[in-house]
Amino acid sequence: MKLPNRVYNKLKRFSATENKRNKKIHDKVDKSTAVQALDPRTRLMMFKLVNNEILESIHGCISTGKESVVFHGFGGKTTEMEVPSECAIKVYKTTLNEFKNREKYIRDEYHFKDRFRNQNPRKTIHLWAEKELHNLTRLKKAGIPCPDVVILKKHILVMSFIGRNQIPAPKIRDVQLTAEQMHDAYDSVVEIMMQMFNVCNLVHADLSEYNILWHDDRPWIIDVSQSVEKSNPQAHEFLLRDCTNIYTFFAKNGVPNVLTAEQLFAQITGSSVPGEGTELLSQIQDFERDRELITFGVSDKPYPFDSVFKEEHENAVVN
Repeated sequence: MKLPNRVYNKLKRFSATENKRNKKIHDKVDKSTAVQALDPRTRLMMFKLVNNEILESIHGCISTGKESVVFHGFGGKTTEMEVPSECAIKVYKTTLNEFKNREKYIRDEYHFKDRFRNQNPRKTIHLWAEKELHNLTRLKKAGIPCPDVVILKKHILVMSFIGRNQIPAPKIRDVQLTAEQMHDAYDSVVEIMMQMFNVCNLVHADLSEYNILWHDDRPWIIDVSQSVEKSNPQAHEFLLRDCTNIYTFFAKNGVPNVLTAEQLFAQITGSSVPGEGTELLSQIQDFERDRELITFGVSDKPYPFDSVFKEEHENAVVN
């Protein structure tokens, strides 16, 4: 049957309109699953955690971020591992947009640098989850308050839940503390930063009032996927940024005798570097840029960090 041109053109326009509409709906569905990190494969993996009795059930979302979504769950009946009664299930988003600027946090880590070079971008997300597992394990071994790791399944990390009765512990910025509690919290955070650097050999690299929880009258550290070895080329730069965030928050909340960012940096690293603000940052960046040369003794450039770095290198050789 031959259609009149008028009818044919009308059907053609309708078909084109429907294709656009279907494409728009499909894009919205994809975007919504990406925002909640729950694509079909992720949902299946979470179902298996319940089916294998690692978890009894999974409930609502308790936290969302640029890189991950965290859900609450109840521990299951498995006897293969110790599972707490309440769990936090951290699901790293399977979209790649949030990980474009994360190379600097992982490319020089000795656990991951060889694997990182050989990974496709999507599998880098799995490395990111594994990195958080390793960092949490090191913090826990040093006695630093942080979530206990239960199990890692690709980009899903199951941890102990910091909170009670499905109510997560508040961020330290959202809780009303007395002056004494705030002062104690400051002392605890400084001690934690020193332990991370000198015992765990880690720099948090994103420490602020947004990822310190207040639970059982003390601060708890979370979100350590981006934490780096102190041998990382940018570790000192990240540490100075952490020190600045901690100084700003506690000084703003009226804690007396708060160390400046520069003083806190010096106390943690055990170094005494002249300068402050952008001047100190510039020295740190120069130091890190030539770190490899200084380490192997092939640079004659006079840096204030030379004596500090020489000491670090000597300690590394001894160990």
